[in-house]
Amino acid sequence: MKKIIQVVGMAAIAAAASWAVQHWLDRRYAPAPRKLRKPVETWENEGGALAPQGHGLETSQVPR
Repeated sequence: MKKIIQVVGMAAIAAAASWAVQHWLDRRYAPAPRKLRKPVETWENEGGALAPQGHGLETSQVPR
């Protein structure tokens, strides 16, 4: 009877150690949580989501 208790105890210790090592390895190689970014501001956030009005042609060229 004493031998059975020792075997069961050793099996429990081995299972607990195996679980602890597996848990440690899983957490060690887990990717870092992503940081949330601030949403990009667009014209849709202004004036009730109205489309932008054209105010003329914008160009980088100087008129000749």
